[in-house]
Amino acid sequence: MNIRVGIVTVTYNSAAVLQPFLASVRAQLGISVTLYAVDNDSSDDSVDLIESWDSGDVARVVIRSGANLGVAEGNNLGIRQALADGVDWVLLLNNDTEFEPTMIADLVEAAASTSASIVTPMIEGDDPPGSLWFGAGVLHPWQGYRATHVGAGLPFPAISEDSPVTRPTAYAPTCALLVAPDVFAAVGLMDPSYFVYFDDVDFCIRARRAGWAYQVASHVRLLHKAGSVTGKDRGAFTARWGIRNWVLVARRHATSPVQRAVSLLYIQAHLLAGSVRARDPFWRIRLRERAYLEGLRTARESRDIPGASAGEVVSRPGPIR
Repeated sequence: MNIRVGIVTVTYNSAAVLQPFLASVRAQLGISVTLYAVDNDSSDDSVDLIESWDSGDVARVVIRSGANLGVAEGNNLGIRQALADGVDWVLLLNNDTEFEPTMIADLVEAAASTSASIVTPMIEGDDPPGSLWFGAGVLHPWQGYRATHVGAGLPFPAISEDSPVTRPTAYAPTCALLVAPDVFAAVGLMDPSYFVYFDDVDFCIRARRAGWAYQVASHVRLLHKAGSVTGKDRGAFTARWGIRNWVLVARRHATSPVQRAVSLLYIQAHLLAGSVRARDPFWRIRLRERAYLEGLRTARESRDIPGASAGEVVSRPGPIR
């Protein structure tokens, strides 16, 4: 049986990181892949690079969103098209990544051999080089579902022959997340109201509450150049969306009024402590408070995820294997 994987990646002024990513995609062995590249109205050469890319036997679908719809809805455009094309798996994948030629085949094999429906690889970071970026994750419900990467920053572990094929994790980011179509059918797609940040937390909570488990394939590796596109600083963009969406997750997913109240108090205390430690100027403190209030004002219910009406498939060269 020929297993087909739809790689969904969202570009937004991503030209600086695309060449190594595209080279990694083309080099994949032992698996049939189609790249679904959703461009969120980039002003650089992102689309030109993908459309002129010598993809070899790899099929590609380029979708222009027509506007910066955010990561969540960008992923949705790609997921919808991949599912419509009948792929066996959807791989949500950042394009600031590099990986070995058997990464996707190994990930699918690990999922199949353990009957897992949501699997992520071990993810190496570049700050510092050779460090662990993600190997396991935890959500903290009483802290507004704050997500932590266990052991992040420690030396990237070597592969052990005694390691299990997969091991459970409470949370995994969508940096590199292999998802079976049945999961989307049961849980829905990403919630576009998050735009960026915490959309993966929201999806994880919904999936796990519906009975789907997350697994890490500890022998499958990937390099993530974190922040290479969105930035690693504490800028206004990161502050606004990170805080707003943290509050949004806390409000939407708290299982009781007490948990909701404790979570919101924790977030406020965390922000205050961070501002004191960093000696933030007044404009940053004001920005954080506005983002906090924006999260409170946002509707409790997730928006209905629209159908595949947005986005235009503008190119589709190469065979779909």
